[in-house]
Amino acid sequence: MKKNAILIFGLFAMLTMFSCSKDKDPVNTFTYDGEEYFINDVYLIEEVFGKGTAEEMHVFQFMFGNIKNGDTTMVPLAVLDPDVKTLGGNYPSIGYTDETERCLYPFGLFFLSGISLENGDYYYLTGEGGSVDVEIGSDGIYSVSFSDVSVGEYESFGDNATYTEIGVISGSYEGVIHKEVEVVGADKKSSVARTRLNSLLEQVK
Repeated sequence: MKKNAILIFGLFAMLTMFSCSKDKDPVNTFTYDGEEYFINDVYLIEEVFGKGTAEEMHVFQFMFGNIKNGDTTMVPLAVLDPDVKTLGGNYPSIGYTDETERCLYPFGLFFLSGISLENGDYYYLTGEGGSVDVEIGSDGIYSVSFSDVSVGEYESFGDNATYTEIGVISGSYEGVIHKEVEVVGADKKSSVARTRLNSLLEQVK
């Protein structure tokens, strides 16, 4: 009887341990409009502006994608800190007219944030609200989480920009990410990620 009690207790402890660890396992997905998308395509482009000058700035362009039956839903997220050339920490989302600081940036000529839906008809830029958190482990594993990032449409740009929120995106990714460095203005062959980013930029012009 005592042995059975020990066995039952041991099995219960193991089940509890595995269920807890399962809850903590990273889920590489993003959600939008009540639908969840599994992240099965991811890139990171480090954009370098003004290389070698006092104004040198690094923008880190994440591209999280769900490719299913030939259709692609893409979440590009561009994070930057004008005072720091490395990646990591919290990046709050800002509006188009806000002063540039450490942030998830809504829109630029060479980088952007938002969501591109699989039907290709819509592209939404980010406004204020939400943030992105980035950690890079000593083993090179990236942990990226983005929560309640506002997405919508800018009807106009400039000082009088008007923005209408359509929804929010949230998600997380943990794992290896292939990174490429692009020096803006340099005569370099475009990468696969760069080509995809260019196609997304064309949708918002």
